[in-house]
Amino acid sequence: MEMETPVVSVVIPTRNRPDMVCHAVETVLAQTYSDLEIVVVVDGPDEATVNALHAIGDSRIRVVALENNVGGAEARNVGVRNSRGQWVALLDDDDEWLPLKLEYQMKAAEGRKTDKALIASRFYFRQDGIDVMGPLILPGTRPSDRARMSEYPFESDCGFQTSVYICNRELFLKVPFIKGLPGMQDVDWFLRLMMDPEVELIVVPEPLSIYNSPTGRPTISAGLTWEKPLAWAKANRHLMSSRAYSLFIMRTLVPRAVDERSGWRGFWTLLRECFFVGSPSLKIVGLFFIRYLLPEDVRYRLKTRFFPVSANDLKAA
Repeated sequence: MEMETPVVSVVIPTRNRPDMVCHAVETVLAQTYSDLEIVVVVDGPDEATVNALHAIGDSRIRVVALENNVGGAEARNVGVRNSRGQWVALLDDDDEWLPLKLEYQMKAAEGRKTDKALIASRFYFRQDGIDVMGPLILPGTRPSDRARMSEYPFESDCGFQTSVYICNRELFLKVPFIKGLPGMQDVDWFLRLMMDPEVELIVVPEPLSIYNSPTGRPTISAGLTWEKPLAWAKANRHLMSSRAYSLFIMRTLVPRAVDERSGWRGFWTLLRECFFVGSPSLKIVGLFFIRYLLPEDVRYRLKTRFFPVSANDLKAA
């Protein structure tokens, strides 16, 4: 008997984390909005995960087991191509949803002005299973200026993460994730999607998911040197305003270069990109030098001494 076509397809890529992905799936099955299917893409040979997913025993779960590893970006694309819903919701296998997530976002979708819509929400940030200094809700602010949209992911406590997004399936097929992209996958996809002036971004103000920080676990981004994200930024300079480019250099690359002890070569390379390719504000200029010249513990002490401290401030420090 053929199942009815669902309204929402939830796409979850995974590999070699059966307990984790099963927990993520359970948070989808617990949604108050039930007109859905779950497409779990097992990214390469992984019998344990396939068996664990089948053992859940819910007909809404569809497992797509790939013969070869294709990476998280392409695994999401495979999931979208195998989906049947009008809408696609993304969930990483190490994150989780709160029960009202789909209900709130689908209500927001009813008020959209265009068929091209990206619906996001805020989320809880959790590190090692602990709410550091109480619940930390991100992003701290919502985007308000379409002309400055490319700057938003690189502001101090702004930007979304993959597990908050719902998007029209047709739009997703038109703008897929870049296969083989080493890191920056969600930012790259967001920037390319928002290049289309017809795409409407709708943000639900409530936090509806939990981002579990991958501290202590291997990730794609964790294995990247500062030079690889820089190469991505140079190749995709057209996706960013001049200020956004400088923000990316200062907030994303400078800390990596410092941690990797890149020396004067890294300093002059990033200085040139930030100051002469981008267009930094005085604040960006100051933060660039502060991050290069002052150790992290000194920056932290100065910030907590001279500025009011909140959980969001500490995350952005």
